[in-house]
Amino acid sequence: MKLLLCIISLISALPSGFAQDFFPLKRKPYLLTVAVDKKTTYEENLPEAPYVLADQTVQLYPGETVFIEIEQENGVVKNVKAVTEIRFPQKTLVISLNQVVKKKAHQSVTLKIDNPFSYPLRYDAKTYLVNYKNWVNVRVMPVPPGLSTSESWPELISSASLSNLNFGNK
Repeated sequence: MKLLLCIISLISALPSGFAQDFFPLKRKPYLLTVAVDKKTTYEENLPEAPYVLADQTVQLYPGETVFIEIEQENGVVKNVKAVTEIRFPQKTLVISLNQVVKKKAHQSVTLKIDNPFSYPLRYDAKTYLVNYKNWVNVRVMPVPPGLSTSESWPELISSASLSNLNFGNK
């Protein structure tokens, strides 16, 4: 028991960035609310969950911005993790998913990715369509080195997942 308390004390004393190396960053539970039309909203209770899943897929919900640190070697992705702050700008993607609303009505959902790497970022994307209650594969363009791209969809989307992040040719 004393050993367990000692380990817990040691871990809690570590800087937050160091602790992230051992424990994946998770979003806190919250009520997701997205506009549908002037009178209707879609709501979903989101449980605590990691931003980066075990298979290194990044999952986002409208209104979220996530910092994704990528360990790579010669353009080959070795590790993907979410971090609370940008400590290494040269290896941290900034990814956001936002709903565009006009006069309280849904217009579109936009995914923005900032790529600081010297390689084009390629990835696969899926969006969850609220009206169809189904995940759908979507076509996305690679993010050029050192630049940002935005993808926009008119459908009502409650989540997006980005998988197979890579710097190679697809």
